[in-house]
Amino acid sequence: MNYAEAEQFLFSLNAVARREYLKSPRAAGVYLQRLGFLLKLLRNPEKKIPHYVHVTGTSGKGSVAIMMARVLERSGHTTGLVTSPGIDPLLTRFEVNGQSISRSELAKHTERIKTTLEHYIRVSPYDLPSYFEVLTALGFLFFAARRVSFAVLEVYLGGRNDATNIIPHKDAAIITNIGLDHVALIGPTKTDIAREKIGIVTGPTKFFTAEKNPKLRAIFSAECTRRRATFTQVSVPRQTHADEQGAFNFAGGTYHLPPGLGQHQVSNAALVISAARALGIPERAIQRGLGSVRLPLRFETIQQTPRIILDGAHNPDKIKSTVAAIRALAQQTPGRRKHGAIHLLIGFSADKAIARMLRLLMNLNPRSVACTRFSQNLFRKAASPMELARQIRASWPGRTIEPFLDPLVALAWSKRKLKKNDLLVVTGSLFLASELRAALGKKN
Repeated sequence: MNYAEAEQFLFSLNAVARREYLKSPRAAGVYLQRLGFLLKLLRNPEKKIPHYVHVTGTSGKGSVAIMMARVLERSGHTTGLVTSPGIDPLLTRFEVNGQSISRSELAKHTERIKTTLEHYIRVSPYDLPSYFEVLTALGFLFFAARRVSFAVLEVYLGGRNDATNIIPHKDAAIITNIGLDHVALIGPTKTDIAREKIGIVTGPTKFFTAEKNPKLRAIFSAECTRRRATFTQVSVPRQTHADEQGAFNFAGGTYHLPPGLGQHQVSNAALVISAARALGIPERAIQRGLGSVRLPLRFETIQQTPRIILDGAHNPDKIKSTVAAIRALAQQTPGRRKHGAIHLLIGFSADKAIARMLRLLMNLNPRSVACTRFSQNLFRKAASPMELARQIRASWPGRTIEPFLDPLVALAWSKRKLKKNDLLVVTGSLFLASELRAALGKKN
């Protein structure tokens, strides 16, 4: 099996009819049962990985997972990382020590899974595992073959019934925060979402959160007590900010992040610092790990003059952080607020809280807005560019608004609007930001 055949096989799993258990949350536990059955047939590669860190939350979980992986690597651990895809749906989902899985490795492990699934469908009491469950199994095979000592797993959806929650133990479990996203599947309230996400605490572990809501923290604390896990609330003092070089102080230490990422990344880094210290990671490794972090598609500057930023924010909480980061950037850049204009290139998945995100973005008073869609993800429905443009024109008249079917045409139109000191922000979807990142000449 070559890479193209492996990719086609994995994507084809989405076309197989299966029971949609998420429509009945009480039955959603079968996800882990059928994945567990598959993993047993694969000789349980997940049990060959000595240490795990599990990360969930509404916003920031991908950033926290990446930061934690860099810290563990700098401490000498061979570290596997699973993140939700952005730049590439398969190859950038899994990495070891910063290197993505190769095409040949993915093909090899997919071939083994394909052969095993032929046996699975004859002997399993469950229906076929989903695309994401199969990918999770593939990640475990990859990590076991590379003999990783730590695996850092970002939850794809929720926590309790997410495929990554199949792991046998956790050295640390982290919940960044709780917001309203995926409400149709794990909501509808923040309380409901919190109860699903705290499901990653399955036994004795070290638990960390930056959630500020006392009611939600009480839910976390109660579950930690029930599961004999230690509970740690991580709070960043209000006066703690990263300077223009990305330096900040926290809990007696000085750390550096890439400049311009936004205040919310300081909070994410504080979670990583707290968890890493609890795991016994040396302070120097924490500092070096955070200093080496690169966060593609997370307020990533892809071009300096005029400045173009790619940002994968796709829910109101993330958009709120993006807006705050844009304002802070305008204040830090001499002349930008007075002389430079903000331009937006936006696209959303159709099931998101689009109206709320538009209200937040329009507070930036953008000079132009290109409304488009992502075109390379066949498994998610994109919001209509025409409808996005209609909503903006109706609620915020007098602006330069255009819809585009092709995101590349939207990018070209937006770039023609830019003057030297202007800022273009691509946001609303990881899929859109990823697609345009490739168009702007960046790979991984």
